[in-house]
Amino acid sequence: MKLIPIGSKQIQYVQYDDEASQMHIQYYTGQTHTCTNIAPDQYNMLLQSPNRYDLIMKMAARPNFPPQA
Repeated sequence: MKLIPIGSKQIQYVQYDDEASQMHIQYYTGQTHTCTNIAPDQYNMLLQSPNRYDLIMKMAARPNFPPQA
């Protein structure tokens, strides 16, 4: 699993499991939220994003983010 620290007051870090295509969002409260069907290119988009928090919130809210054309 790949760990990404997030500069946020709410989210401590995100873990990405490329074998399971899952992203685990770890909150400072101890709660974990799992997003499924996260493709490697979506993870790479997160790595390159200047605002990782906003992108994580979009990914967590939409099960099929980004929308497929």
